[in-house]
Amino acid sequence: MSTGACVCEHCGTAFTPSRSRVEAGAREERFCCRGCEFVAALIHEQGFDRYYDLKQDAATAPVRSRPFEEHDFGWLGPLVAAAESGSNNGTAAELDCAVEGISCIGCVWLIDRLFERHAGAIRAAANPANGRLHLEWQRGACDVTAYLKELATFGYVAAPVVAGSRESSPERRGLAGRMGLCGAFALNAMGFSLPTYLGMPADFEFAGLFRLIAFTSATLAMLVGGGYFVSRAWRALKVGALHIDLPIALGLIAAYLGSIAGWVVGQEKLLYFDFVATFVFLMLVGRYVQTAAVEKNRLRLVRRSPLPEAVRSGDKMVAIGELEPGTAFELEPGKALPVSACLSDGMAEVSLEWIHGEADPVTVLPGARLPAGAILLGRQAVTVTADETWADSLISKLIADATGDRGSPVFQRLLRIYLGVVLVIGVAVFAVWAMGGDVSTGLQAMISVFVVSCPCALGVAVPLADEWAAARLSRGGAFVRRASLWPRLRRVKHVIFDKTGTLTLERPLLENPGAVDALDDHAALALARLTRGSLHPVSRTLLESLGNRGQRLLEVLGPIEVEEIPGQGVRLGAEDGEWFLGKGEQGTELRHDGVLVAAFTFRDSLRPGAAEALRHLEKRGLSIHILSGDSPLKVTRLAHALGIPYDQALGGLSPEEKCRRVKALDRQDTLYVGDGANDSLAFDVAFVTGTPVVDRSLLESKADFYALGSGLAYLAEAFAAADGRARGVRRAFAFALSYNLAVVALSATAHMSPLLAAVLMPLSSVVSILLVASGKMQRVELSKPTDYGRHVIPKEVRTRHEPRDQAVRSHSA
Repeated sequence: MSTGACVCEHCGTAFTPSRSRVEAGAREERFCCRGCEFVAALIHEQGFDRYYDLKQDAATAPVRSRPFEEHDFGWLGPLVAAAESGSNNGTAAELDCAVEGISCIGCVWLIDRLFERHAGAIRAAANPANGRLHLEWQRGACDVTAYLKELATFGYVAAPVVAGSRESSPERRGLAGRMGLCGAFALNAMGFSLPTYLGMPADFEFAGLFRLIAFTSATLAMLVGGGYFVSRAWRALKVGALHIDLPIALGLIAAYLGSIAGWVVGQEKLLYFDFVATFVFLMLVGRYVQTAAVEKNRLRLVRRSPLPEAVRSGDKMVAIGELEPGTAFELEPGKALPVSACLSDGMAEVSLEWIHGEADPVTVLPGARLPAGAILLGRQAVTVTADETWADSLISKLIADATGDRGSPVFQRLLRIYLGVVLVIGVAVFAVWAMGGDVSTGLQAMISVFVVSCPCALGVAVPLADEWAAARLSRGGAFVRRASLWPRLRRVKHVIFDKTGTLTLERPLLENPGAVDALDDHAALALARLTRGSLHPVSRTLLESLGNRGQRLLEVLGPIEVEEIPGQGVRLGAEDGEWFLGKGEQGTELRHDGVLVAAFTFRDSLRPGAAEALRHLEKRGLSIHILSGDSPLKVTRLAHALGIPYDQALGGLSPEEKCRRVKALDRQDTLYVGDGANDSLAFDVAFVTGTPVVDRSLLESKADFYALGSGLAYLAEAFAAADGRARGVRRAFAFALSYNLAVVALSATAHMSPLLAAVLMPLSSVVSILLVASGKMQRVELSKPTDYGRHVIPKEVRTRHEPRDQAVRSHSA
């Protein structure tokens, strides 16, 4: 973290104090955002301070604006009704839902305490690992909707569990089942093989039974667990690819078939049944750890895309895939237009940020054409008429899912070399012994080579290294979605940013927060009522600036219906007269019966610590680029504020142009960080991808990692975590190389017994794990803030290098 940075007292996130408040002489900031400040006040006021005792030093995601937003609970009624009518557990009803914001044991305790306060509540069980909440209540006696709305004021937003997205994926559940069974098989195989190692005579009356049990255990382990690795390796080979599961499958098959052959011909030195069962179990453990870590991050978010699945046309719902030109339908507030359409009647205010990168809201008149991806900011639905089908829509092309997890080309080459060397050595050893007339010993030596050279470091140590790196990154506020991120991240030489919502905050910065603080209670209540439920970025900033005070006033005196005038502002008639919030000569003005009460000024704001984070990346030798759909002049100003060369900051780009420029730059060494639909095509061609999760995010399902919070310090942590992981993995591989050389030598000379292999295999795994653990590092320290660290983007750009108009013209080309 940068020098002088603060740590949020609620979530533990490091943040840079707001320069506008510092310059205004405000007291030292204790919270990273108004959301954390509001929730902390609620916790203290309502006597839930034990939350912080349970949370201890765990860093959680910033609350941000979740308590101040209007959340849609329309999905809840039918689920509650179904739970109560379908309950077969006496008077108890049950419901499972997804919840965003759960991250520690303190969250679990707080969520349960909040539910206990509601009449009819029985139990609330939250699971931080998968973001799920299980509720039980007395049928007909509990207001579940009221509870979930209260939960949202504490920063925990509930949503329905997405179809097909259960507590864990089918792969993870399958791995858990396989792991449990193979653990039992391994214990059986080892237990009934041990008497042989301890000198049990071959004519012992139970020797045959013991051997049969070991064989059966190994066979079941191969069927249940070994089949997982064999099938995956085979599928990869069929498409001409090498997979990490191939050497694992090779060793398992060699050990199992060799053991059967040894059993049939009575060759004790070929029996590896206990090794097979144990090795399958250890490989499943490593794979489960890796899968569980990635899946936990995928389930952490419950927010949904603003793109609707269906729209209302007349008295029926129409799936967006069935829209045709000429179809009239309703666009709801906060939703993105799935196809280009014409506004049928009335005016509307929309955001085009998702597509063009322009942050400023746009007012459209009746008959105007709206591009696909326009998001309605008003409080009332509008009627539009489709101009195209979903298949022809730009949005449908942009959000088309990319290919699956990208692998590391370096790892592919190493794996190819490794497999080739193992196969050559194994066959050569067999040939040498066979030419000497000892085929049996040659077969045993070849099998031993294949068995002992199975990549324990790859199968166990590397997944644990991935988990440690992911845990470190999560403390920095970012979360891994694809396990192959780490080796690819170390190849990155170019970091490419979108502008709006990525380098800048998704909402404008209030330059004079003192104007909000100076409002009396009547004006503060009016401002809270005027901005409550609005999707307009200025209104949301003002409501968040009111913070705890605004929410308290709304709670006591309640909201009032407001009249929205697109392009001008909002108006309400209150007990004390008429209030209006809208554009004026002095900025955004709050007026009471026509008299100016306060004026608020806004400007685009850099993400906190953005300049320091970029300087750190440059010290790593990385080049920084901006590719934006926003105007070239705004991009030039941003480049000046961040100290980025003008020829590496381009504005006015279409999604296709972004894609072409990333493709031209990429040599399997680009990291693209973006947040909108206009970044989706660039995501598909970049080597590594990341996204900050913002109000209307889209790309977290396509990204290699995503970030919560408002800063960019997570980028430095990501590279540092990748470095630490690489050091540990290198040590593990160095040990694995030395180990393999030694055990292959023993195997080639027929000195590798099944007992020795069974002992060395888990021992080598433990050593590899310890070496990987030694690669962990301390948190990265960013440089001291520079003059570029200001959080506002200057309106004027003057440079000694070239005239401003020349710079802008060069970016427009």
